[in-house]
Parts: sequence; C-alpha cells; structure tokens
Amino acid sequence: MILLEFAAQGVRGVAPSGGRATLRPGYNVVTADGPALRRLLEALLHPDPRDAEALPRAGTGPAGAGMRAGLTLVGDDRITYRLVRDFAVGCQLHRFDAEKRAFAPVSQELGEIREFLRSTVGVPTPARLSALLALSAAELPSRQGSGVEPVRAPARAALSPEQARRRVAQLEAELAQARKAEGLQERVDALQARLASLGEALRAGDRLRDGLERALEARAELDAAAAAGAALGDAEAKLAAYERASARRAEALERAAAERSSLDEVDARGAPVPPWRAIPFWAGAGVGLALAIGGAAAAASGSELRHAALLAVPAFGTAAWVAWDWVGRLEAWERVSRRRRVVDAWERKVEEGVEREAQDVRAALKTAGVQGVPELREALSRVGDADAVVAEWRRRVAEWQAAPEAQRLAAERTQVEAELRAAEATFSEQAGGFVRDPVSVEGELRRVKAEAAAAPSGREATPPPATPAPGGDPLRVLVERAAAEAGASPGALVRGVAAKASQALSGLSFQRLQSLGADERGNLGIQVSGRAVPAATLPAADRDLVFLALKLALLEQALAAGRGVAIADDAFAGLSDGARRFAARLLKQIARPGQLLHATVDPSFREAADHAA
Repeated sequence: MILLEFAAQGVRGVAPSGGRATLRPGYNVVTADGPALRRLLEALLHPDPRDAEALPRAGTGPAGAGMRAGLTLVGDDRITYRLVRDFAVGCQLHRFDAEKRAFAPVSQELGEIREFLRSTVGVPTPARLSALLALSAAELPSRQGSGVEPVRAPARAALSPEQARRRVAQLEAELAQARKAEGLQERVDALQARLASLGEALRAGDRLRDGLERALEARAELDAAAAAGAALGDAEAKLAAYERASARRAEALERAAAERSSLDEVDARGAPVPPWRAIPFWAGAGVGLALAIGGAAAAASGSELRHAALLAVPAFGTAAWVAWDWVGRLEAWERVSRRRRVVDAWERKVEEGVEREAQDVRAALKTAGVQGVPELREALSRVGDADAVVAEWRRRVAEWQAAPEAQRLAAERTQVEAELRAAEATFSEQAGGFVRDPVSVEGELRRVKAEAAAAPSGREATPPPATPAPGGDPLRVLVERAAAEAGASPGALVRGVAAKASQALSGLSFQRLQSLGADERGNLGIQVSGRAVPAATLPAADRDLVFLALKLALLEQALAAGRGVAIADDAFAGLSDGARRFAARLLKQIARPGQLLHATVDPSFREAADHAA
C-alpha cells in the first residue's frame, strides 16, 4: 500500500495548502501536527463511527460538524482507491476502473470499508501500525516514566523575576499568535466548507460540462472522417457518382475481357498460310500451265487436242481463288490486331474517366482511414450523430449557464476561491502552517506565572516524581508488542534487529551508547564505555535514544518486508542538531522500500526528504 494524496478540512493541526497534500513513495515530510495527522489517517484507514470524537476540531460545534477528509492510495492489488469521509454524514470508498477511466463505488458501510481495506488493499491492523509502523513522541520513556523505578527529571531552577517576565512576555506573544492562527484556521475552514457547498450546488453544471467534454472527446475521435466529408462537399452525391462510375468500370472491364477472349482465339490460330506454301495453289497453277503448253503443242501439230488448252482457264482460276482467299484471310487477321488496339484504347479511356471521377472519393477514403464506401458512409453517419450530441450538450450547458442562480453561484465560487487563496497565503505567512494550541500555551503561561510567584529567586523548584506508566517499562512494552505482531519471542525479535538498532543508537548518541542486546526474556542491555548496562537503569534521555533506535530498526524491518506506509511525528525534537540530521538520513534510507510520512517542520528533515508536502 502506498498513499498518493490526502485532504483535510476542519481538522485542527492538519491544514495542507489548498486543502490537499500530494505524497510519493519514499521519505515524505508533511507540515502538520503529528498526533493530529496520525489520528486522521487512522480514522481514514480504520474508519469507526466514533472517530469524530477523537479528532481535534478547528472550530466549535457538534462532533464531526464541518470535518471532512479524503485519501487516495494504491493497494497491494495495484489498484487505485479513493476514500472520502464526512465525519458528520458518512464515508465512501471508490475503486479506479482503468477501462472506463473513472472511479466506481465500492461501499459506503464503515464496517465493510474497514474489512475491505484490511483484506484487499493491504492496510495494516491498528495493532501492527502502532507496534511496528508508527513512531510517536508520546511513546518516549521520558514522556511516560518507567514501570521499573520512578525516574525524576532533573531539578529545574525557578525563574528569576526578570526571566519570568521575559518568559511570560514570550508566552503571551505566542498566545496571541496562537489565537490569531486559530482565527485564520477557522477562516480557512469556513471558506473551504463554503467552497465545498458551492461545489455541491454547482455539481449539476459540472456534470453538464463533463458530458460536453466527453461528447467533444468522442467527436475528436471522428476528426479524420469529418475532414474526409468536408473535402467531398456533397458527400452523398460524390459517393453515388463514385458507385456509378465503379459499376461502369466493372461493366467495361467485363466487355473488354469478352472481346479479348474472342481475339485470343483468332490469335491462337495464327496468321494465314501464304498461297505459295499451299498445295492447291501450286496444283492449280501447275495443271493450268501443263494444259496451256499441251494445247499450244497440239495446235501447232494440228491435233484436235488443242481444245484441251481451254481447261487451263479453270486450273489457273483455282490457283487465283486460293491466292484471293489468302488475301481475304490476311486482311481479317490484320483487323484482329487493330481491334485489339481499339479495345485497349477504349478500356484505358474508361479507366481514366473513372479515375477522374473517383479521385476525390479515394482521397476521402485514405483520409478517413477506411477501406470502402460503406465504411466511409458509416463513419460520416457517426460524425453527424456526434455533431448532434455535441450541439445538444452545448445547448444544455448554455441554458444552465444562462440561469441566474447558476451565474450567482459561479460568481460566488470564484470569489470564495480568491478569498481562500488569500486566506491560505496569510495563514502560511503568519502561522507557518500550524502553531501550538492556545489552550496548551495558556496552561504553560499559568504554570510559569504560578512558579514565578511561588518560588523565590535563586531557589530550586523540585517537580513531583514521574508517575510509573500504567503499561510498565515503555522499552519492554515496545519489545513485547512488536514481538507479538512479528510472531517471535522478545529475545529473538531484538536479536533480529540488534545490528541496525546498534548502528542507529551509536549515531544518535555520537558513539556514547555503543550497542544494544537482549536476553531471552527481552530485557535490553546497552554497552556503555565497554560495559553492559541494563537499559532500565539509564537516564530518561538515554532511554529515549534506545527507544528511538529500536523503533527505527523495527520500522526498517517492517517496510523492507513489503511495500507499506509508516508514520512518524516530531519525536526527535529533543535531540541535538547533529543527531537530528543523522536521524533524517536514517529515515530517508528506511523509507526506500515503501513510504514514510514524517510530520514535522524541522528544516533538518525537510532538507533530507524525498518529497515535502
């Protein structure tokens, strides 16, 4: 699971710029109050009807009134989900449908959403989140005391009258700033609430504009067909003429093929045989010549056979008829060749005529990217339908925009958006994102005034001993809870992370605390100046370092096991600048396999972050 975005409205201490904060895999530093951000994320990832009672409200009113939040995340199933919750109304979970490119509803029941997020999306259970994936300043041993023996904080010297006056002045200035920030936050929340209500009122127009946008997108897909239709002009007439020309061409090709078939039969017989190669020609000529010579000889001798010379005439006539027939057949064969040329020229003329008539249509087919006239007709029909749909949506949008109520709401939304941007800029400039709650500042102011009045100058005020934590030693509680979630014994758990925890401890303490180990029961031991010291006997500040080192090692192990999300607040505020910079580098390294959200305004961590929201 990886978080992509969260939004908040009306939640004190969580005021992202513009109402939304984008997140990325890796180390993210978020400008927000750590406990408030954690409670908000828990209310979104583990929704419960009583969440509104635990969240800090930015304004007054009943629980949940004006408090809204949203979360976009990618689950372990590689699907994007969006969770939207109005703490006074209800909750909705949507799944992104890649085919429709839109979010589809999943559920509106808190119990179903909680189970779906756990089983399908990969949201860790609250116990696993608290034990392995969350780091909070409230868990530090110095904040809770020790269940083994009471730990007293170092005696604090009472403030001198001059110091008390300076501290009171500082606190009064901080209180004024906190009240001013509270007023600005309420102003931002009120504008965000008004903008949300205007968005709901203008949703009908947004749906109309979305419909028009979808219609324009569908029409844009037909731009090629529309361009083809525009190039044709009167498309139906051009297509009808093209079909008639195609029919004429087909008929001409059929006739030419039949003509060529008959001509091919004549060509197959070949050219007529010349008479001088024909036997009848030579037979007639030879007989005629023989009869003529015989008749002449008979006439010379005075024989009656001279009349036989008359038979030479039909013999020569036969030879002449054979020659004349050859001439006729030769002329017919030559006419076949001329006819073939005529057929070729006629076919070429028909082809050129059809090509001239079909040139525009062929260009339109190529432009539209279709194969034939039926497909082009269908595409042009779709263009006409799409144009009609676009015109209808435009008419509806124009009618809606012309309505006086819609104009008033749109103008008001523009004004509210401008006021919201100005209020957010003012809030960011004057409050720096968030400040301490006025109630806590007032409490500290009262305490300082009471201490200054009760303790004479120069004397020390001894605070009451720390109360033992109800759950026992915080370090042991941490080990036992983490072991229960990891399914291992406390000793095995500590041994598994001892190397990483020792490196973190050594860096945070600047080599003063050298290594960390544990026995089979999970009792922690620390190497200090070459000797083993039970962790329970260390000063509160050193136990905080041990706690941080161990928790960081557990965070790294949990994130390395799979893509997950860890949450941390400003638990490093009490460390030195060098220790905080070392912790920043360590957090960036820990976050590489998954995602870590760190709520802080400390520049040491913002500089090291992969992304700052």
